[in-house]
Amino acid sequence: MRNVITISRQKGSGGMWIAEELARRLCWRFIGKDLITEAASKAGLDESKMQRVFEARVSFQDRTTFQQRSAKYVDAMARLMREEVDRGDVVILGRGAGVIMADDHRLFRVHLVADLDTRIKRIASERKLKGSKGLEEARRLCNESDYARTAFHQYLFNVDWNSPLIYELALNTSDITLDQATGVILKAFEIIQETNLHCDG
Repeated sequence: MRNVITISRQKGSGGMWIAEELARRLCWRFIGKDLITEAASKAGLDESKMQRVFEARVSFQDRTTFQQRSAKYVDAMARLMREEVDRGDVVILGRGAGVIMADDHRLFRVHLVADLDTRIKRIASERKLKGSKGLEEARRLCNESDYARTAFHQYLFNVDWNSPLIYELALNTSDITLDQATGVILKAFEIIQETNLHCDG
C-alpha cells in the first residue's frame, strides 16, 4: 500500500502549493524544508552546511569534492526520510526524497514541470517582482534552481531528475490550474492504489 507522496518540481511549477493541498485533502502530514532542520539536529550536523548540499550550485570541477563532503548529510537525510516513510501518511516536498527512497514501493513519486514563461510569471507574481527587471530576476531564479537541482541529482545519484521514467507521475502544470493539477495527482494516486490492490489480490 502506497501511503507516501513525494513531490519533485521545477521552480515555478506550483510544487509548494500542490504539496500542501495534497496533504490537506488527504489529511496527511506535510514535510518540506523542515526536514533539513530535523535531520541536521538528529545527526548533530551544521544545518547551514546541510542546506547548502541540497541547494548549492555545484560546478563540474567541484563534483568529486561535493560528493565526498555531502555523503554524511545525505545519509542523515536518508535516515530521517526512512523514519517518516515508516510512519506513513505523509507528503514530502523536495530534498530528493523520490530518488533517495527510490526502491521503497510505498512511495508515489510525482514530478511537476511547466514551460519557462509560465514559471517566470508565477515566480514574479509570488514574489511581487514588477516590470521587465522583475521578470529577468524571476528568470534568473528559475535558471539557478534548474542548475542546482540538476547538479544535485546528477552528481550524488547519477540520475536525470527531469526524466519522467523515475516517477510514477510526471505532470505539466502550464495549462491547468494548481487546483486542477492537485486533482489529477489524486486521481492518478487512486488508480495506482486500486491497481496495486488487484495485483496483490
